[in-house]
Amino acid sequence: MPLLLRVIRKPRWYKQAWLEEGKAQANAILDLRPQENKLSFWQIEDSKSNLYQVAAAVAAGRDSPANFDYVLFDQTLLTKTGVKTEHTVGRSFHREADKYWHRDTCQLSAENVAEIANIIMEHGTRQRIRESEIANLVRQLISSGTIDVNPLRDRLTQNGKPNWLESNTVV
Repeated sequence: MPLLLRVIRKPRWYKQAWLEEGKAQANAILDLRPQENKLSFWQIEDSKSNLYQVAAAVAAGRDSPANFDYVLFDQTLLTKTGVKTEHTVGRSFHREADKYWHRDTCQLSAENVAEIANIIMEHGTRQRIRESEIANLVRQLISSGTIDVNPLRDRLTQNGKPNWLESNTVV
């Protein structure tokens, strides 16, 4: 059973004492902002063999290195709710990840988004890849040519901010 990955901000997914078990706080919805009634996810193999490649692909789109917080959950949980998922081409700087591992939900209602939030809250595994590790992963994929550095040129030359090619990011 493949897993789905969604980037999150961990504090939005903390269990609140006042909430019913398995229910997400309202702020969690901010991590699930649909565009054109779709949500973007990344499919992760059962073995998690592509997890770090996907994480680096997504992280490379950020302005600078930072902790990478994400949630993983079983893709079949969406199917059970009637949410449709389709294989689409992603928009990261990692062509292979974009081609093979990107998924979109489609035809979402507001109720579907709330259901997804509750699925993530009840069944998701929230994890973090530290800033230094994600920076190393991105640098490795840039060096190997797996991540296309050309669209990143502006970000790599910003003054005063650490960038993906610097090795002295904060641990």
